[in-house]
Amino acid sequence: MSGFSLVQFMCEGGFGMWMVLAAGSAALGAAVRYAAAPDRGKLAFTAALSVTTVIATIAGVWTNVGAVMSFLEDPARVPDAEITRILLTGLKEAGRPGTLGGLLLTLVALVVSVGVLRSARIGAGAKGVEGRAAIA
Repeated sequence: MSGFSLVQFMCEGGFGMWMVLAAGSAALGAAVRYAAAPDRGKLAFTAALSVTTVIATIAGVWTNVGAVMSFLEDPARVPDAEITRILLTGLKEAGRPGTLGGLLLTLVALVVSVGVLRSARIGAGAKGVEGRAAIA
């Protein structure tokens, strides 16, 4: 197996990768802000950006699948003997936005989890001993 190239990964995913990267990065930034200072408004904003990332990911994958199918429908471009190999290569590349979106959303969920834990601990501190016992 050859080494990983981020540039090649981004190129294989096409234009939709940039939408996923923008939305996912914004969601990750919002998650970090929430984790640093938990409050409901920041959590809602993070959730909205996460939904945007999901939508961008789905749109990116489906746009790429459409491009692969459009390429394969022309018999002048692809000889019958090569259709399977080109289809599989195209589907591998079409899934790149899904990989990037999934990675970013996993990081967002991880960081939000830290914020939820901090929020629970802050709330427990305000409630006193009874609150700490409920969290433990």
